[in-house]
Amino acid sequence: MLRMKCAKMGFKSGNILMASLLNLLLKGPSYGYSLVEELGELGIDQSSIPYAIVYRLLRDMESENLITSHWEIEDSGPSRRMYFITDKGKKHLEKWLVNAKANLKIMENLVSSIEKSIYEEKGGE
Repeated sequence: MLRMKCAKMGFKSGNILMASLLNLLLKGPSYGYSLVEELGELGIDQSSIPYAIVYRLLRDMESENLITSHWEIEDSGPSRRMYFITDKGKKHLEKWLVNAKANLKIMENLVSSIEKSIYEEKGGE
């Protein structure tokens, strides 16, 4: 089952990681280790994300047909599973983007309201 229930694909951490991986795959096929390394480009501290979590999420995404994969066998070095985004994955990412933008607006409004309330409570300091 696709993990879209919490906040309709909003800011739940698993949804952010899924969207991040799909976004990275939009650039082109890649393999798991490389995807984790590329998370840093998006400002995600890859050292805080266990590789096992990423690989489990990639398997889940593949079972939902958001991505596909196949093994690449190299003449030298280990074989690697290459991941590719599907059309369904692109549509999922588009939906995530719409929801994230709406949630971002809510977050901005909430932050602004909290800041205003705290400022007023302190007597306009």
